Amino acid sequence: MKHFLNVCLTASLAVCLGSSAMGQCTADYDFGDLTLGVSPNPELGETFDPGVLGLPYEDILHILLPQYVLDIDSTLPFSPTTPLDSASLSNIVLVDLSDTLSTTTLGAVGLQVNCNNNGDSGNTCSFLGGNQYCASITGTPMVQGSYRVDIYVNGWVTVFGFPFSQEEVFGSFVLNLGESGCTDEAAVNFNPNAVLDDGSCVLDTCFGDVNGDNSVTVGDLLEILAEFGCTEGCSTDISGDGSTTVSDLLELLSVFGASCG
Repeated sequence: MKHFLNVCLTASLAVCLGSSAMGQCTADYDFGDLTLGVSPNPELGETFDPGVLGLPYEDILHILLPQYVLDIDSTLPFSPTTPLDSASLSNIVLVDLSDTLSTTTLGAVGLQVNCNNNGDSGNTCSFLGGNQYCASITGTPMVQGSYRVDIYVNGWVTVFGFPFSQEEVFGSFVLNLGESGCTDEAAVNFNPNAVLDDGSCVLDTCFGDVNGDNSVTVGDLLEILAEFGCTEGCSTDISGDGSTTVSDLLELLSVFGASCG
């Protein structure tokens, strides 16, 4: 049953207590041939976009629920035709990753969730099986922090004619709120509070700067291409293997666009 609820909502995340049409999303994500899915998908390492303090924020969770319970977990003790009735959000809690004993709410950090269940029920945060839905997280982040998003969900099925529900909590997503700045720890201007890189990073070395202009740009790329295939005395051997090859191109591309201090 826990696995059943897990899919029922990782599904709900954005399903907070908001019901306003403001910032309402459209359930139009292409899940292909899947009968069950969520985007972003935490199992693929996906999570919510970072939010910058003081700037408008919006991210969307897309949800696809299957029609039947066994489409979620074939080991559950149900008939192949037992329908998945619904999954509804009961609460969302943000757990501070720097102190997991400290919790807060979306509202306390300046955000809210607006559910869109296509008008399928009076509870806008209740989703029916066999349908696609979405929910949008909007607002203006006002509190800095990295949070685990714990979602409390009630999953519903009908057993022998009686509705049965079970609440579970799932903490699959991470939400980072902070500043815009340099996120490269190797840079001299690294900002530990930055959650969104603004391209301002300045490296304390000039790795990749083969033409000596204190930056890694197209000029350096052209230098490498001009000497490509060199096997002795190569001035563009930034990988240190004694020759100028694809490895040097890859090394340069990994720091392309950087400025050197």
